[in-house]
Amino acid sequence: MKTGTDSGASQIDLSNPQTAHIADLITLQPPNPLPTDSRSAPTENTVFEVDATLTDFKFETGTTGDSDYHLVLQDDRGNTMVAEIPSPSCVGTNSPFAGQIASTRTKFDAQFTATSSFQTANVPVRVTGVGFFDFFHHQRGAAPNVIELHPVLNIEFNPQAAGGDFALSVSPAAMNLQGGGSSVSITAAPVGGSNLPNISFTASGLPAGVSSLITPGANGKANLILSATSNVPNGTFPVTVTGSANGRSHSQTIALNVSGPLGGSEPQQWEYKLVSAVSEQDVVDQANQLGAQKWELVSVVRVSGSPAWRAFFKRATKH
Repeated sequence: MKTGTDSGASQIDLSNPQTAHIADLITLQPPNPLPTDSRSAPTENTVFEVDATLTDFKFETGTTGDSDYHLVLQDDRGNTMVAEIPSPSCVGTNSPFAGQIASTRTKFDAQFTATSSFQTANVPVRVTGVGFFDFFHHQRGAAPNVIELHPVLNIEFNPQAAGGDFALSVSPAAMNLQGGGSSVSITAAPVGGSNLPNISFTASGLPAGVSSLITPGANGKANLILSATSNVPNGTFPVTVTGSANGRSHSQTIALNVSGPLGGSEPQQWEYKLVSAVSEQDVVDQANQLGAQKWELVSVVRVSGSPAWRAFFKRATKH
């Protein structure tokens, strides 16, 4: 599996790598027990492309080494994972990875000289490799779930800005829709000094009777306008705003509160709060604390990244 000579290697789509982040990969659930001669779908059947910092590297030699180049990758949050470039001499000719592994090894050798001791690099890289769950044997830089990119099929040093990543923000995090229309501002910003790509925005999760219109602006900005018909049910709904460009996508969730007049009187007014949580229990604990302040939990969604949970609360400001 590490060199692609297993029967399942032919099922991997090598032409369409999936953009991923270390923070997301290290939360994937590994199989238990680890299979000895088969791939764990879908992770071990997927080629991932990761932007990170190459912090350390080593040539695995000696009686316990397998001649791989051991790379330690780190993101801007301090999360780490391992990537491995096998020796081309250890890759069978029937491996669909053989050509890419040999090319990657050559590119690495042109940049660094790997030895049997760890060396510091601290350079930005874009690494493309197949997902692989290893067992923990005190390897340097191991992820909590011991996921690796193994084998590495391509590596770019100091990747160019073109096709760079971006971060997405939406403000406000909650909006009130009372029979007319309302809007939120969407902002995309480049990550790592890259140029901002041409981003398309979409909104999903809208309740029946609510329509959306996204008007793009300059410098990664856009405006999401929501409008409702008279028969839209009252309630609070999680709406997801997604930006996509160059095979990458990022999402933010907002709380949409749809409300109408109460018995023909002046509409109820609400204030909203969005909190992040690391687990379901954390959601419960925060809900109990906020409940004492008359905050009402209206919805919970799970998102990619960390923290993995978003909870929406509201409380009345006018009775």
